[in-house]
Amino acid sequence: MKPVHILGDINLDVVMASMQGFPSLGKEILARSASVKAGGSAANVAMMLAAKGGTVRLFGRVGQDHAGVLVSNDLSRSGLDTSDITIARGEQTGVTVSFAYPDERMYVTFPGTLTSTTLAHLKGGYIKEGTHLHLTSFFLLSALRPQMGELLQRAKEGGMSTSVDPGGDPSGEWNTSSLKEYYRYIDWFLPNSDEIQGITGAGSLQDAFLIFPDEVRCLAVKAGEKGVYTRSEGRTEHFPAIPVTVVDTTCAGDCFDAGFLTGVLDGKSFQDAVQLGLQYAAQAVATVGLPIG
Repeated sequence: MKPVHILGDINLDVVMASMQGFPSLGKEILARSASVKAGGSAANVAMMLAAKGGTVRLFGRVGQDHAGVLVSNDLSRSGLDTSDITIARGEQTGVTVSFAYPDERMYVTFPGTLTSTTLAHLKGGYIKEGTHLHLTSFFLLSALRPQMGELLQRAKEGGMSTSVDPGGDPSGEWNTSSLKEYYRYIDWFLPNSDEIQGITGAGSLQDAFLIFPDEVRCLAVKAGEKGVYTRSEGRTEHFPAIPVTVVDTTCAGDCFDAGFLTGVLDGKSFQDAVQLGLQYAAQAVATVGLPIG
């Protein structure tokens, strides 16, 4: 498998699961399980790839605080080298609290270093011929966002393949103006159905496929229990989800990314890579958190 360089969001995840009902203001409910772990899309994909034997470098930034120590230690236990992660002096690590239900999830995020990080803060080496660059959380990384297009161009011109998982936009604005002229430098664009509709302004997934620019080489849209819809070389396809008892959907999209990238970077066909991504996603929803360890 081609080595993968991942650049994006790293934070602390607090996952509360197996609740009876939803919390309301002024009331307290109980969770039957909880976990505190390294998280963020970039970290999740990196940990999953490392667990499957991939060669991974993770570039990102955490704060100089207890949460940053917990994140770094967790990444190390997952088999990742944390030497490419920068410690931001005087800043706090981002924290996401996730309320996980079988069919739904809710998030509250304190962004911390996520919104202040730029390429100048990161250690070098993320551009390297013969490797793959995976970027995450375009909207959440607001200071890095204007630099992502040129980064993709540099990567492609430097002999790398590229992929982007844009993530959600907490602001609801879905402004991709800084990225649009660089779409031709993206090999694989990996949003979920809500994200592609937000980006295109379409009222349906079908309309989003018609609207989204065809400069991107391949589009794979994650649609939860409906599986994955793709557009590649002018051809659209639907890949049904693998039936599984759902426990927690929190990391499913990141696990799909890891499986898909494993497939395409191993030289598998696009269709086989999507199927591998679906296998990884099915493993993820059958447990709380990443299916590793």
